[in-house]
Amino acid sequence: MRRHEQASAVASRPVRRPGDADGASPDRLQSRAGVAPGCARRQAGCPHAPLSSPPSDEHRLALRRRDWLADVQEAQRALSPYASGLLTAENLSGEEFLHSFYAPGRPVLIKGAMTGWPALERWTPDYLADRIGDAQIEYQGGRSSAADYELKKERHRKLATFRHFIDLVRAGGNDAYLTASNSTTNAPALAPLDEDLGHLDPYLRQPQGMLWIGGAGAFTPLHFDLTNNLLAQVTGTKRLILIPPSQTRRLAHRGHVFSDVRDVTDEAQLKRFPQARDVPRYELQLTPGDLLFIPIGWWHQVRSESFSTMLTYTSFHWPNAGHENYPAG
Repeated sequence: MRRHEQASAVASRPVRRPGDADGASPDRLQSRAGVAPGCARRQAGCPHAPLSSPPSDEHRLALRRRDWLADVQEAQRALSPYASGLLTAENLSGEEFLHSFYAPGRPVLIKGAMTGWPALERWTPDYLADRIGDAQIEYQGGRSSAADYELKKERHRKLATFRHFIDLVRAGGNDAYLTASNSTTNAPALAPLDEDLGHLDPYLRQPQGMLWIGGAGAFTPLHFDLTNNLLAQVTGTKRLILIPPSQTRRLAHRGHVFSDVRDVTDEAQLKRFPQARDVPRYELQLTPGDLLFIPIGWWHQVRSESFSTMLTYTSFHWPNAGHENYPAG
């Protein structure tokens, strides 16, 4: 097993970084990704939808104390790159994954676990179109005309032959995207692609994943998930930004699991929501063969940089609960 630093992760504000790990012992856990301490300003009040009646003084005090604790803990983690940095792991066993990342709820980028998967070489647009052909599939369409395309997924379900869908995403943009929400409908049509995939037995009890296919520019706005997720990048590249759950109150969290900020790289949005400028964040590029573990509750936004195929998995060997009792309303 070898674990080392994630060089491409960045914090939202300049921080003192540890020294370069080149030449360090391969058995040492290292990270170059610093996390900036939490913003000193604190926002009182609930980050969710407005309450039906004004909160009491006792409630406001409880929220301020919660926010204080989140800031103190984030600042304390920032004292050590091993506690705060986004780590990259190689040859990570299931036991190490459980104890160092899954149980603590800490993200990790895993290299090498997908070596030998035929899909890494095969899944070009031409190959996929020829393999699935004119089978009808479901995808998310008309996304460019609506700002709430993720929140109102049902409105954007479209049907097309797979070959036509591939033509749509070849053109790039955010209008057409095959996402995890289409997986159940598409399972029979896309079953021939399963033979191109390998297994992730150290981490998963079932091999079934949920497929994503999109063109350059496909974008999933800032949100968190109600399960732990393992992302497996097959072809193409994606740019991700991760933000710790401790920063929720600074991210205008009002709609289900989505942030009104949508994109923390958008200057217009940051002018509307200035508190989002101060949040610690990690920015990284997913390349073919990369696995990224995103724990439940961690904020993230995802943008495809090229034609991209990816799978997400949730069937871990260990309990993955939380969505059943999420206070959505």
